[in-house]
Amino acid sequence: MKSTPEILNEIFPPSLTAHWFHAIDSPIADPIAERKKKRFGTEIQQRVQAKCWVPFSKRDNAALEKAYQTNNSIVPVNEDYLFEVDISKREIRPVYWEGPIFEVRRAIWFTQMDGSWVPCEEKMSKQIEEGYLKHKPYQKPVVKSVEEIDITEAANGNDESSNKLVKKPEVEEYIEEKEYLLGPYLGQYVVYTSPTHAWLLYDTTGANIAKNLLEKLTNHQILGGKRLIRGYGEVTKETKKQNEAKKDKKNEATKEDEVRDKEIEQEQYENVKDPKKRKELSDKKMIEQEAEDYENEESEEDMRCVDHLVFVIHGIGQRMSERLGQNFVHDVNLLRKTMKSTWPIALSGVKSLDRSNGIQVLPILWRNSIAFGADAEEDNGSESDLGLSSENLDDGCPTIDEITLDGAPNIRTLVSDVFLDIPLYLTKKYHDQMIQVITREVNRVYKLFLERNPSFSKNNGQVSILGHSLGSLLAFDILSVQPFAPNQKPDPETTAVLTEKKPLVTFDFPVKNFFAVGSPLGMILLLRSYKIVSRKALTTNTAPNHVNTSSSNKTPSSLVSFVYPAADNIYNIFHKSDPVAYRLEPLVVRHYGAKLKPVPIPYIKGGLKSVLDAGFIVGNDIASKAGAMFESFKSGITSSLLMRGLGLSKVSEEKQVAELKQRSQSNPEIMAYKAEVKSAAKLGMLNPTGRIDFCLQEGLLENAYISALSVHMSYWQDVDVAGFLIREIYKKEPIGNLVHSKTAYT
Repeated sequence: MKSTPEILNEIFPPSLTAHWFHAIDSPIADPIAERKKKRFGTEIQQRVQAKCWVPFSKRDNAALEKAYQTNNSIVPVNEDYLFEVDISKREIRPVYWEGPIFEVRRAIWFTQMDGSWVPCEEKMSKQIEEGYLKHKPYQKPVVKSVEEIDITEAANGNDESSNKLVKKPEVEEYIEEKEYLLGPYLGQYVVYTSPTHAWLLYDTTGANIAKNLLEKLTNHQILGGKRLIRGYGEVTKETKKQNEAKKDKKNEATKEDEVRDKEIEQEQYENVKDPKKRKELSDKKMIEQEAEDYENEESEEDMRCVDHLVFVIHGIGQRMSERLGQNFVHDVNLLRKTMKSTWPIALSGVKSLDRSNGIQVLPILWRNSIAFGADAEEDNGSESDLGLSSENLDDGCPTIDEITLDGAPNIRTLVSDVFLDIPLYLTKKYHDQMIQVITREVNRVYKLFLERNPSFSKNNGQVSILGHSLGSLLAFDILSVQPFAPNQKPDPETTAVLTEKKPLVTFDFPVKNFFAVGSPLGMILLLRSYKIVSRKALTTNTAPNHVNTSSSNKTPSSLVSFVYPAADNIYNIFHKSDPVAYRLEPLVVRHYGAKLKPVPIPYIKGGLKSVLDAGFIVGNDIASKAGAMFESFKSGITSSLLMRGLGLSKVSEEKQVAELKQRSQSNPEIMAYKAEVKSAAKLGMLNPTGRIDFCLQEGLLENAYISALSVHMSYWQDVDVAGFLIREIYKKEPIGNLVHSKTAYT
């Protein structure tokens, strides 16, 4: 007697939950490709069917299915909800930055393509499912058992066996019913071979001959055409089987092998001369980067509670990077991932880690909004200089492309896309335009973030700015032109004027930390004859050594002006081999800062280098402290015994105080000591550590000349940089605020 589940399985189809996917290749729209076409005349490849598909996480899949059933349109998805899906358009796009837009599919049926399972187009999938429900292949198949005479035994003349009946093995035979597809799939049909499997075939003479041949050769196991599977659960099972089969044939590659393979691929890419082949490799690299950027493996849990926001402003060469397949957004995503992976060890031994990482990192794109001369769209094809216009009007300023020579195109493009960003910055008109564009973009992203994260402002979230290369100069200038507080009144005669644009666009939030990474800021400030002063020095009732702008800031020659960045803390991070980076401490306090050596950033990566450095530093520290203690001890005993022997200890102490006061007015050593104390206080106002310049330590076998070619772009994945950012961002927080409970954000 059949059980109730078996009866139900014969009547109703197996339960199925649709799963959502998005493509990571063949974008629906790509703004970078569109800019290339506009600027260089390159053709945008005609969009082909996407082959690489990524499933959404369980959390996002449930949200998408719910929105689909309730006719909602926009759904935030992926880790930190950095992306959103438009259900009606079936598109996924980034929320806070410009990026490619990819197709989204609600998947029920899957087809095999190049060894992997991809979701069928939704219109096709709908027709296949309707045929599935009509033909009911989920019902029990017809099973035939045939008893026949063993002809082989009878032919051998064995009378005893000639009457013997042999039972053939049971064979499952499905009644083949075809479901013909309509619309764009006309001429194709589906054959259902099991409750979960089917075949997609073409109804042509050649396809039918091939089908019949394959059926006979494979005992009805292969029908030809494309295999179809119903349900993401079955796809997972099939994929697992395939992976296990691959492991049996070949051991899983080690990380060293993967790194070596990537190095070989990079070497092959650099040595390719054929432009077509090089473009194919470049497109492949871009697909891999975009796949990493859209990664959603860690988005199963609820959205993490962000209490610190970091805006990253890019430097020069953004246009060149886009054309060579690089992507600033990808670099920022790498920094975010590096900080997340470094979090468990970044604060180890310093603060409690009884909390989750609350730092969010977002890119700020500005270069594409800046155009040299007249923009092509503004020109409207005017040709008044050729006599084609009826009015004698000026035709405006030309673009950089219009005045660029044709010779040495690669070098010319390098100059216009990279090095011209510097004179662009130094030109007053474009410098002010850059400041306006970046400030507006930062405010736009900040406002959008608050709309999607209302708990950020409720929990007094803080904001930091990180500028890389030229981006650090722009960020510093923007911070320097922020309005002063009512109790902060700088001397207008000595305050630097950085912009003449009125009214200024200002940040909608206070800035906690400013990180300059790989920054030429020191050189630019030197060329401008600017020095840095903390705004804390302008407020009343500050530290005893605060700066008085009405007197101490003025110099006899009036050659030096002062800038006051509106940030609580300032950090200058660089690699010693970075040819672009410069120090900042001498621009705060000249002689004192020049004598200081940059502070080495702790070597999180470990290894022999960190052990040797730690031992050397500890050894020197112990030796210096021991020597100082011995000298103090020796002088103290000598003076004490002598004074006591003469009976003049109390009188001598009073005389010593009077003499010290008198000598302090003329003794160069004491005056130098006072100057150092004041200088240290000035640095302390700009940073709680009392230092600004922080350098990455070189590897034990690192060559400075070779490193100079790559270190300027290597900060994004450096775990030492990530650990430093984490420590300094939470440095001033009380321990009570550092240890959050999950209920604090509900």
